[in-house]
Amino acid sequence: MIRRALACLLAACAPLFAAAVPGAADLDAILAPTAISSMAISPDGKQLAAIGFNGFRSALFVLDAQTLAARMLVSPEHTGSSPIRAAWVSPELLAVDYENRRCEVVDLAGKSRLVLGERFIRSRRENGVLSDWVLAFHDLENGGVSQVNVRTGERKKYRVSLSGTPVHWAFDANGAMRAVTMMDTAFWSDKTKLSNWYRADEQSEWQLLDEVPVTADAWTPLFVPPEPHTLIVHSRHQRDTTAIFLYDTQKHEHVELMAGHPHEDILNATGLDQPTFNSVITEGIKPEVHWFDPRWASLQNAIDAALPQRVNLLSGNPRGRLLVFSYSDVDPGRWFVVDTDGMKMWEATSVKPKVDPHKMLPMATIEYRSTDGLVIPAYLTLPASGGAAAPLVVLIHGGPSVRDRWQWNEEVQILAANGYAVFQPQFRGSSGFGQRFEEAGFGQWGRAMQDDITAGVNHLIEQKIADPNRICIYGASYGGYAALWGVVKTPALYKCGISFAGVSDIEYMLKDWSDRNSNPVGREFQRARIGTLDQGKEQFDQVSPLKQAARIQVPLLLAHGRLDQRVPIAHSRKMMAALKENGKQYEWLMFDDEGHGIGHVRNKQRYYKAVLDFLGRHIGAQVAVPQQQTAASTH
Repeated sequence: MIRRALACLLAACAPLFAAAVPGAADLDAILAPTAISSMAISPDGKQLAAIGFNGFRSALFVLDAQTLAARMLVSPEHTGSSPIRAAWVSPELLAVDYENRRCEVVDLAGKSRLVLGERFIRSRRENGVLSDWVLAFHDLENGGVSQVNVRTGERKKYRVSLSGTPVHWAFDANGAMRAVTMMDTAFWSDKTKLSNWYRADEQSEWQLLDEVPVTADAWTPLFVPPEPHTLIVHSRHQRDTTAIFLYDTQKHEHVELMAGHPHEDILNATGLDQPTFNSVITEGIKPEVHWFDPRWASLQNAIDAALPQRVNLLSGNPRGRLLVFSYSDVDPGRWFVVDTDGMKMWEATSVKPKVDPHKMLPMATIEYRSTDGLVIPAYLTLPASGGAAAPLVVLIHGGPSVRDRWQWNEEVQILAANGYAVFQPQFRGSSGFGQRFEEAGFGQWGRAMQDDITAGVNHLIEQKIADPNRICIYGASYGGYAALWGVVKTPALYKCGISFAGVSDIEYMLKDWSDRNSNPVGREFQRARIGTLDQGKEQFDQVSPLKQAARIQVPLLLAHGRLDQRVPIAHSRKMMAALKENGKQYEWLMFDDEGHGIGHVRNKQRYYKAVLDFLGRHIGAQVAVPQQQTAASTH
């Protein structure tokens, strides 16, 4: 009944999501600043809080949920710092996080009522209803947490008398901290461990449950249920994917699988303090929401039917008003208000109003087999032209233990709008596809990970999707390394390469002045997932773009932010020197005011214009043969 009523009343939204005939995307529209970055509905469903762009910096706005009349509540001009997050703690109070590590409670007149600390964590609920108590960091760097009453200002600081820094907490229904995960680095050995602790009540001594190296696949506590000696935990216990378990604190073992998916990680669970979960979110190649509450499930089904081929995330009151954040591969996202009493829905606002979903291009999900038979998931976005095999940009994500996602992507849309097919392989080592898949990439920089990319390109050539004479490999960070190494390892496959902030040499990466190497946990993860100089300097040299620069046969575009602390700009400078020494063709872009990425719109415009010009000259529609390779540098 809910589905039928809602589907009928949402007919007015249909033109927005009708089958699109993509047109020419506007670079300025795609790169326009985000108008609204987040939105939350008040507990009574009457107000919407939004973090949005006020023309200069981000500000906090409040909208009437019915009329959508908006007013600025908090501006950076008045506070001295931009608000970056807002959460309702009552129908008339908001917890607001600012850029400068300050968090305060603000009323609907915009007046500061109480300083919470450095960052808001979450509100407490009692019998499913918001209480006056919230959790906030009073010391973000060292994991100091306080419980604060937003009306009286009463606060209780949690001081965990254990060695190390707390990184995860679990509370019971009364707000008592009953479980904690500590991270502790041994000074002399530079080894870091994660340990999980539990106590029966706030007066009891902490009990050690588990201790593992920081690089191990540790479980984390989520909630302390009323049953004695139990925890609800997030874990991969005897599984390839993460799930929700009940853990026995006396036996020190997992005793019950509460929610799990055979092929996808559970990323988030809600309603842990209820007799049954509200929902879990899983993420394989596309995210999915699974509701256990019948009314929520019915509403989700109705909204998914009304807004098809999109990810629709629901919040609010299932018997009052809901806020729906709806996004897709062709839409950065928009918010809808749903009145469940009258079964009506209306659009509130969107993330990027200048982006026309009808001019965006869909992102398909595909699979193929690598050289050793491993199945590799990937995303493929085709240009509007269709027909014959298209010029292909192989877009490699960074990390490498991260992943791409099925969502609107400005880089993908810019490339596809300009006539290029865009291929995003989720090579082994990518996260989100199970533990075995991620660990298969350990120690495989330039080897099996690169073979996965190559196999995908060959698959698209065989399927006549990609023009074998017009393929360019392109990436940032690890993706920049893969681009540089791709033109070395498989020189006949690519006509050009683009590296933004790319690692040029693994040996140098393991000892450069990056923020990874200045952090003991970062160093340990590098040792575990990549290797050490003692174990493999010779092996690293074998897959070093810097040391194999003489083998490069195609032009390169190198770009880097001068302020980059993750992959210092020295990586690109060293690569340029090697290219110049070997008489190779390259072009160079430097951004004085950028770090490990591009944040300023003016720099994005400069960058993408250079990228499109470079691609046009080397794999564009008019390109017949590779240009002569000579040493060149463009500043």
